[in-house]
Amino acid sequence: MPPAKTDPLTSGDHLESRVGQVWFWEGYFARVGIDLIGHYGPDLIQVTDLDLLAIGFGPGLEVHRTIGESKSGVGKSAPKPLDRIVWLRGLQQLVNAHSAELTVMSKATPTIRELGRQLRVNVESADDLTERETALGIADFADAGAHGPDAMILRRTVRSIARDDPTLATAFKFLTSTVWFLDPFAAIKQTLGLLETLCQRWTPGVQDDEMLAMRWLISETLSIWVLNLVTITGHARPMDAAAFTGHVRERLADGIVPAQRMRQLSRDFDKFVGGVLAAANASPELRIEAMGAFNPAPPEWANSLAELALRLARQPALGDLPRQFDLLVHERIARWRIVPKAAATTLRLDDHAVRNDLALIAAFLRSFGSLPEGLSDLIVGGRTPDAREAGSPGVTDSPPSPDEEALFPE
Repeated sequence: MPPAKTDPLTSGDHLESRVGQVWFWEGYFARVGIDLIGHYGPDLIQVTDLDLLAIGFGPGLEVHRTIGESKSGVGKSAPKPLDRIVWLRGLQQLVNAHSAELTVMSKATPTIRELGRQLRVNVESADDLTERETALGIADFADAGAHGPDAMILRRTVRSIARDDPTLATAFKFLTSTVWFLDPFAAIKQTLGLLETLCQRWTPGVQDDEMLAMRWLISETLSIWVLNLVTITGHARPMDAAAFTGHVRERLADGIVPAQRMRQLSRDFDKFVGGVLAAANASPELRIEAMGAFNPAPPEWANSLAELALRLARQPALGDLPRQFDLLVHERIARWRIVPKAAATTLRLDDHAVRNDLALIAAFLRSFGSLPEGLSDLIVGGRTPDAREAGSPGVTDSPPSPDEEALFPE
């Protein structure tokens, strides 16, 4: 008789997974297990991670960040709700969140709920969570995309695979820690650079542990890139096209030192070098060539990114795009399967406007992020060259966007 299978997840893991899944289907881009020590360092903080982080968008694409903690313990040694409320209130300040939610297995008394409201912490019981799941009809699309128990197990498998590979280990740490604390423009630049690095190691048709990790890492990189793209697009709505493009170029030129300060330093440096070259009787041509050596410049793709954001900004329901994209890439790439019909319908993946947005994003990423054609086709819904291979996800044919070639010529 074969040994009974053991569940690799704890009761706490399952509770976290349930909350993250509910947040996602209620309208938030959600993640579990954001590593705090990886960002702040063990000398500054004892809290290992955020159980849950959710990012939502308002009507004008204003960003709302919520953090959460799930406590499955019910014994006398379990953390007290009020202690956790105070703790979450402090974490809100630390990670610039607007609100927090505490989920406990025990009953949430009116007193505890009121104390939570005073500190912007919503307190709910496991029974409350079950009611939310029922209202959403979560059983129809449970464990889809980046959410659910199997998705949590996959992430831990990737972490284990990546541990022995410096490039993959660095990528995993970045995607589960560092990137969540970056300004959106810095996140856009760094995730695009990471995508290019990962795609250089992409090998179509290979189904080994490294490619399993690569699929998850690429999917997560793509999801986070689009999340930050929509965040940046929110800046476009109150600005005209020229002003927004200038804003994007300025912010993308920023490094450790802001671009405005770097330009002042560059002017001072030009004066100094010009004086040295003049004293050395250097030719006028050489002096001209030396000018602006330290002037900050945006990446070559800055104008195209601004144009992409401006086109996306015309969509009325753009706040749903990060979740739509997240579901799509984690199903088709990370989990290498067809998107569940109920989940695809709920997030309107077949809408013409959504498919056009996906095509524009895929075209940009092919041009400037080295996204391979096979992965690009999985995003836009076309059949990939290796779709006939065993284990490849079935996908449906989809016409290309009519204007993607004009916007991002290959």
